[in-house]
Amino acid sequence: MNNRLPIYEIETEIIARLQADRRLILSAPTGSGKSTQVPQMLLKHGLLGDGQVVILQPRRLAARLLAARVAQELGVRLGDEVGYQIRFENCTSAKTKIRFVTEGVLLRQMIEDPRLRGVSALLFDEFHERHLYGDITLAQALDLQERHRPDLKIAVMSATLNAGELEKYLSPCATLASEGRTFPVEIEYLPHRVGLNGPPVWEIAAEEFSRFVNSGGTGDVLVFMPGGFEISQTIEAIRSTREAKGFIVLPLHGELQPKDQDAAVARYQQRKVVVATNVAETSITIDGVRLVIDCGLARIARYDANRGINTLLIEKISQANADQRTGR
Repeated sequence: MNNRLPIYEIETEIIARLQADRRLILSAPTGSGKSTQVPQMLLKHGLLGDGQVVILQPRRLAARLLAARVAQELGVRLGDEVGYQIRFENCTSAKTKIRFVTEGVLLRQMIEDPRLRGVSALLFDEFHERHLYGDITLAQALDLQERHRPDLKIAVMSATLNAGELEKYLSPCATLASEGRTFPVEIEYLPHRVGLNGPPVWEIAAEEFSRFVNSGGTGDVLVFMPGGFEISQTIEAIRSTREAKGFIVLPLHGELQPKDQDAAVARYQQRKVVVATNVAETSITIDGVRLVIDCGLARIARYDANRGINTLLIEKISQANADQRTGR
């Protein structure tokens, strides 16, 4: 465990509220440690008993990387006391006490075993993303707790959350907020206009990278782009700059092989630039990053009524998404 993380300022309250109220809304800034440390707190304080804590993640990448991080912190082999379960991949065992899963995995488990035997606590992480599976799973969990499992503990966690509406839905429940941020963040807005009449976003990102290095900026760089095409263009644009000499430039998105995803978040002797989609927006804090370049765009799944299919559209991100990205 890393006791220096801001979430430990309210460790006592988290445990007390979950023991007394069984339902908790936890709001904590990005980088505060809630995704990795709260499951360990439950284990350390004996709230799991003979069962396990299941942490729901909206993305497969986050579930896998968070499980690896917690296993490393506890000094255990991934798949033993700490594991993860995503579509087509189950890295758990009979010894697993902390299990990171994607939302569909837990929903299938609820269908197969409506009483969720062997599960002592459910943590809904990054709940602000609001996927259908997550909403259904939360509703099922509340119903299960009321009808058959009064011992089940439920916590909903996010850095950017409208706690008021959620509190009405979960009532009666407790709410806690951690105000601490691991590092101070300065936000600067660029004068460039992103759109048809402006320069391509990858050129703007490359210019800002060069400006940062030339101004004496230290540490690694994280760049947010909406999709794979923009990532490849950004990597090419940054590599072609004089300032990129000595930097490792790596992509990070959900379609990469696990080993390539691991390479993007690994530590190196050299400085690195990670160019990522919004998979790096939540739950993942990349060590060493001192500059985040955010184009303010993302590919969002939308239903196209004219064609009758789901499609991915490039849209401007919300203020909540921007806040998430600042903490990476």
